[in-house]
Amino acid sequence: MTSGRRAAREAGRGGWVQDRMMTANRSAAFAAGGAAVGGLLFGADTSTMNGAINGIRPEFALETSLVGFVVAISILGCAAGALTAGRIAARFGSVGTMRLGGAVVAAGSVAAALVPAALPLSVCRLVVGFGIGLLSVVVPGYITEISPESIRGRLASLWQLAIVLGIFLGLVVDYLLRERAGAADAELLWGGAAWRWMFVVIALAAIVQLLIASRLPEPIRTGDSAPRGGFVVLRGAVFGLKPIVWVGIVVAALQQFVGINVIFFYSTTLWKSVGFSEDDAFVTSLLTALVNIAATVAAIGLVDRLGRRPLLLGGAAGMAVSLGVLAVCFASATGEGDAIALPQPAGTIALVAANLFVIAFGVSWGPLMWVVLGELFDTRTRTVALSLTVMVNWLANWLVTRTFPTLADVSLPLTYGIYTAFAVAALVFTARTVPETKGLVLT
Repeated sequence: MTSGRRAAREAGRGGWVQDRMMTANRSAAFAAGGAAVGGLLFGADTSTMNGAINGIRPEFALETSLVGFVVAISILGCAAGALTAGRIAARFGSVGTMRLGGAVVAAGSVAAALVPAALPLSVCRLVVGFGIGLLSVVVPGYITEISPESIRGRLASLWQLAIVLGIFLGLVVDYLLRERAGAADAELLWGGAAWRWMFVVIALAAIVQLLIASRLPEPIRTGDSAPRGGFVVLRGAVFGLKPIVWVGIVVAALQQFVGINVIFFYSTTLWKSVGFSEDDAFVTSLLTALVNIAATVAAIGLVDRLGRRPLLLGGAAGMAVSLGVLAVCFASATGEGDAIALPQPAGTIALVAANLFVIAFGVSWGPLMWVVLGELFDTRTRTVALSLTVMVNWLANWLVTRTFPTLADVSLPLTYGIYTAFAVAALVFTARTVPETKGLVLT
């Protein structure tokens, strides 16, 4: 009888503990999902600018050289925002910095919708980038800090999922506005061109993000666990920094140096090779975005089961193979500039390889970079370390974006060969240096 009561008592205690864990997991998931809305801004702004430039270019009579500048300048704003995010978060907290980031994006987007010329538009885009840069540091760090160990990888991957969902939604909204107006530079409501309303939509989304961030709990930190805002905490014996900081820097740079943001520069050419026309660009862009979303969802399902290193290693290997195939396929390309054409079967093989690259990236280095960077550092140094490493990621993004046209003009096989080499470097570096952070107790 006594043993029966003891067993019942232990069973009740076990059920209570399990209920508490489930409640904690649910609360963390809601908070992580709310914070990840900042990633929607990141992705939607990226695809919105790619659609809006088709209206901006004719309205402001931009020369080709200026088009790339207007599109890419926000990346420099992102780098600046990331660099200062650590100090700002140390003063105002992670949630306060999220609110600030949303407010900056909203203000910059409204101003961008009203500008009369290209120069003030560039300034507005720089401001928007600064806000997104703040979010790109504090949101991944915040999610890592509040997440239970058992689901930390899944919740941290929500940031990347939000980014790719934002890209998809941005494409859809831009398409609807453009179709309603007839063209990106055609008037829509109250005399404003469609491209201006695209920025208004981003401003509205930023306001929603700001309201959601206002309801999020600030992580409780005490004593030595309180975050520091100065880069002095990262100092060490290896070229002035701690070795683990260099690991984060290299991971952040390699995520961009594999060429993810330019790999589909010739996507129209690849889709044309299997029967699509230039008029189907919207459909093909959506297909690419959906592939990216599906791969990221797969990563969320695998990251806490398989661990971080296996996914990073497998993803790097997949990227290296697919990029190598692309390099070989583009060796048979004819024409130049936007008039590149691929014969069969090279066109079909290249299209398959490009999509396999997106899958390999989406299931590994896309979300896993954010997961690993959040887990490499302790609570005291996490935000400031993310400031530095994410800034490097943004600068690498800018460098790849700006150098791709020049490299492509020299040789497409060489260009994709360089990205292949970086994918191989990612594989070797991960195998030798990147630690497994699954199950790591964060302090």
